[in-house]
Amino acid sequence: MSNGKRLHPVAIFFLFFSALKELLVPLIAAFVFGRGASSWEFPFTVYFVVGGFLLLFLYGYLKWVTFIYEVTKEELKIKQGIFIKKQRYIRRERIYSIDITAGVLQRLFQLVAVKIETAGGGNEPEVLLSAVTKQEALDIRKQLLDGEKEDQEIHSETERSELRPKKAWILPKNHLFLAAITSSGVGLAFLALMAIVTQLENFLSEQLLINSFGYLFQSSIFLMGLLVIVLVILSWIVSIVGTLLKYGGFTIKKNGDEIEITRGILEKRQLTLSVTRITAIRVVESPLRQPLGLATVYVESAGGGSKDEQLSTVLFPLIKKRELLTHLQDVVPDYAFEYPIQSLPSRSKKRYIIRKVVPGAIIAAVIGYFIPFGYVIAVSILTFAFLLGSLQYKDAGFGRNVSFLWISYRTISKTLVILPKQRIQALELKQSIVQKFRALFTIKVSILTSIIGKSFRAIDVSEEQKEEILSWYSYEKERG
Repeated sequence: MSNGKRLHPVAIFFLFFSALKELLVPLIAAFVFGRGASSWEFPFTVYFVVGGFLLLFLYGYLKWVTFIYEVTKEELKIKQGIFIKKQRYIRRERIYSIDITAGVLQRLFQLVAVKIETAGGGNEPEVLLSAVTKQEALDIRKQLLDGEKEDQEIHSETERSELRPKKAWILPKNHLFLAAITSSGVGLAFLALMAIVTQLENFLSEQLLINSFGYLFQSSIFLMGLLVIVLVILSWIVSIVGTLLKYGGFTIKKNGDEIEITRGILEKRQLTLSVTRITAIRVVESPLRQPLGLATVYVESAGGGSKDEQLSTVLFPLIKKRELLTHLQDVVPDYAFEYPIQSLPSRSKKRYIIRKVVPGAIIAAVIGYFIPFGYVIAVSILTFAFLLGSLQYKDAGFGRNVSFLWISYRTISKTLVILPKQRIQALELKQSIVQKFRALFTIKVSILTSIIGKSFRAIDVSEEQKEEILSWYSYEKERG
């Protein structure tokens, strides 16, 4: 690896902060709980903190100086390791996506990070180049993803123009605002705010808490309800700001079989995916968006997913459902066709309702017994469980054509997943003892994604429907 390169020297600080972040919790625990065993008086505390920071900085420097990468026409070579030297070779055809991001720290130094994903690469990127110049990142992406194209001789200006990225879709500002105000992130923000509220006792004086919250709890239900409403509104504002920062400037560019997705205001992200490596597309209608005819579209692929999006990639943050086929035609035309849904047999309906009502009844009984006037909440829970079970039955179903299978289902949100036959890793048939009495079956379909794969189920299909799906997928009939 004589022509290898090192990351930008600023990477030393990124590696230092990364190590500090991992050790932060144990360090705080040692500082707080270790007081009884050792002396933490000045100047020992200062020596401890300064010595720890120097060690972490030395660790960052050694990691930087021992990390060398080299990109060739055939592969990416990585050499790393402080005590144990490792060399990795990742062939170009194994690379499924390259994600270029520029966080706040990187942008201060006009640098970017490059995340390189391969099939089954795990929960973390296969390779992370935490600090390179933007031009270097573009060269790496071009060399690893466009290498085959460079090998081909381009004869005419027409051919050259066909290879230039074309804008395929831009998230309109009014849709960005709609996506923000209908985001399901309000629930997470509310839980985070509640967690902060429960920790106030650690930071405020006991007397202040008694004066403020004691008065509140002794007041009317109206004031307590008002507090909940204030927290919900704050959560909504936090969720709106987070969505605007995350999806601001969302643009999709097409370059042949490659999709280039750019998004983000604080952290700019540029992800390049190959259309040929998409393993499924999901169309999700949340309860807030479904009445407005709006949906979010996700891409499942072997590489490229992120943790905050359940290891999927957002293709369209928000679109009108009636315009779905038009947008898919512009970006992934193979997936643009009608999806007629075959409903499940009517005898499945009872099972869908029972699966929700039984656990709901247990929770309702406990609340009704232990909480004063809990019967009001108990009735609400039972009503919600019944309606949810009925809706899940109504929205469940599947469809197919020669090359695709699509499954419709609902958890809380309604989801339509479209699966290419050639990308299905396995199709599994299950039947429980209870299902056997009703002659019902569960079909489980597995695909490859960023980690080990994802599965989607059509629950309580009839025997005829089961045979139809198995016959569609199996090669046994073709061999016969």
